[in-house]
Amino acid sequence: MFRTIAISLLLLGSLLTKPTLAQHIFAKPVNYLQIILNEINLPENTVLKHYYTISSPFAQHFSFHQVTNGKEVKHHGIKVHLKYDGSYNMQKFLSFAPISSTYTTGNELMLHNDELQAVIKKNITDSRRPLEQWIRSDGLVLLEVEGNKYGRKDTTIYGKVFNINPINSSGQPYGGSFVDNNDQTNSALDSQLVWRELPVIFHNDTFLFETEFLYFKDISAPLDTFFYVFSDSLTYTRDINAFEFVNAYYHINAIGEYVNALGYDELTETLAVDVHAFDGWDNSAYTPATHSLQFGDGGIDDAEDGEVIIHEFAHSLSELASPNNTVGSQREAMEEGSCDYFAKAYSRSINDNTPNKIFTWDGNEFWDGFKINTNRLYPDDLKKSKDGDRDMWSSALMCAHDDIGREAMDSLLLEHFYYQAANTTMEQMAQIILDIDSADFNKRYNSNLKRCFVDAGFIKRSASVAAHKSSDVIKIINQQGFADGTAHIELVAPSISTFTVYGASGSKIYTQKSKSLLLSPASFEKGLYVIQVEAHDTIYTLKIIR
Repeated sequence: MFRTIAISLLLLGSLLTKPTLAQHIFAKPVNYLQIILNEINLPENTVLKHYYTISSPFAQHFSFHQVTNGKEVKHHGIKVHLKYDGSYNMQKFLSFAPISSTYTTGNELMLHNDELQAVIKKNITDSRRPLEQWIRSDGLVLLEVEGNKYGRKDTTIYGKVFNINPINSSGQPYGGSFVDNNDQTNSALDSQLVWRELPVIFHNDTFLFETEFLYFKDISAPLDTFFYVFSDSLTYTRDINAFEFVNAYYHINAIGEYVNALGYDELTETLAVDVHAFDGWDNSAYTPATHSLQFGDGGIDDAEDGEVIIHEFAHSLSELASPNNTVGSQREAMEEGSCDYFAKAYSRSINDNTPNKIFTWDGNEFWDGFKINTNRLYPDDLKKSKDGDRDMWSSALMCAHDDIGREAMDSLLLEHFYYQAANTTMEQMAQIILDIDSADFNKRYNSNLKRCFVDAGFIKRSASVAAHKSSDVIKIINQQGFADGTAHIELVAPSISTFTVYGASGSKIYTQKSKSLLLSPASFEKGLYVIQVEAHDTIYTLKIIR
């Protein structure tokens, strides 16, 4: 009896990375993704253009642009998440707005004033603040996005680093001996240095600072040359420029190994890192275009604070999971809040001396850092800005962290990165995290997550991602007889449902609404067929052989 409802399909030229049971049963894969796409009601003169695929421990994630009248509609399209258990989720961000008859010059479309207006993309080059702009023919900038996101033989050597940062490790407030003092050091600050192993490459008596997670590169002023050493024991203190290299190198490798251990190694592509950057400017950033991290030297050197380092690293994870969609005030606030949370979760795994603030060393004398334990209520307390609302999101995530633990919350956070999209809201993404817990963790953390999200004011049901499940609730009678051509096959649902039969190519053959479906072998050529059964809000997918 071939009753498995697992997914086994040829997806845009490549098989799913994790084989399902059906892959072992059927020699010829089915383009199941195309079946899903064929069911979407698209706007007139619109096609879907695939532009990104990435895997997570639970699914393969496909992103498609909406292309209308031959032009990409910026930040519109769909995402399809094909689960390894045979189910799938779909997110639709389609625009059915009419095409503007006034603004027609440009190779992309943007939704503005309830119509799709043509725009031209322009890149503004600036070492500190590169911009991308989408400009209408009359010169109006409809969208502006920062290019930066704020933010041989292997062997081991040893170096001294801050165990997060001197405020965090000591439990002391900023002041007295624990101040920047223009990068000077003292015995109190030196006492917070700890020895740590550093994975390096050994070549011709030289230790090279390079791993699968990062390599150093001089991206912006000032000039850096410290990319290798000849000693296997490094005792740099914070008043020496080399210290920031060793400190950032240790923390990025530590968090990279952790992310890989959780199963998200597809998100840890090798980063180019500049620890003395932005010509002394007091800021740090992740730049998606070059997949690079830069840390500024203004105020307290950013690469001295492990929380800053991990925050910027988290931006790279988010961007690789869902590229080019950090648009909208809540989406931007969640981007920052998620990275704040991820950095603080790392910090608190070492000690809990400063649980309520992020950037506890860097954010003091020169700026304030950010709280991560606020109780502002969504949506009434929204300030509608990236930095104004990041604490609302990070505080809810940290609440859940305290209830379910770091690894569980970090896994949920990393998985939810794949579902991010332009202009998404906190209530939508909170619901998606709940849906991920339901689908992938069997609702293990549902009550704890819901409590934190309800307390924050996030929970609404409208954002749920409807699941398409594989299940044995659909009875299949006479599969073998149908395959042999000697008997009808009958599919029986628990209630009135919509049955849709597809051929192996994805073409729709037949649709019927009833409690059961009876098919004659005489009406079908030999081969594989896919049947979708829609019952209430659940779609079951089955395969049968003729």
